[in-house]
Amino acid sequence: MMQKDRCVAFVCTGNTCRSPMAEAIFNKLADEKGLNVGAVSFGMAAPNGVPVSLNSQKVCEEIGIDLSQKKASFIFNYDISQFERFYCMSEEHAKMLTDFCSVPTEKITVMNISDPFGGNIDVYRQCRDEIYNSVKEIIKEYEDSKTD
Repeated sequence: MMQKDRCVAFVCTGNTCRSPMAEAIFNKLADEKGLNVGAVSFGMAAPNGVPVSLNSQKVCEEIGIDLSQKKASFIFNYDISQFERFYCMSEEHAKMLTDFCSVPTEKITVMNISDPFGGNIDVYRQCRDEIYNSVKEIIKEYEDSKTD
C-alpha cells in the first residue's frame, strides 16, 4: 500500500470479492481527492494468496480499476492496531472483529453489502455499484474532516 498517514480496512469473509473491490475503489477516490488516507482489505476467513474472483476483476476493470494482481489476505497478516476505521461488509464481520480481535465498536462501520460469490456478472456489477456508492459517502467524510 502507498504510504499514507491514515489507514482504514475493508473487511469481508474471503477477501476475494467485496473487500478488494472496496479497497481499490477507496484508494482510487482518495488519490483523486488528494486525501492522506489509504485502505487495505482482508478477510476473516481468507485463504492467503488466492487471486480476487474473476468477476470482481472484470467489473472493476469496467471502471478503470485493475485487480488482477490483488491476492486475498487473512486478518492476522496485519497489525490491526494501525487502522483507524474498519468498514465491514456485514454484521457478522463486525461481530468477529469485536469478539475475537477486541476492536472497539466505535471504530467499526457496517456497510451491509451482500456477497456476490457464485453470482453472474450482473450480480457482481450490482455489488460493485453498491460498494462504489457507499465508498463515495465514506470519502466525503474524509474530505469533510480534512485538516492536515
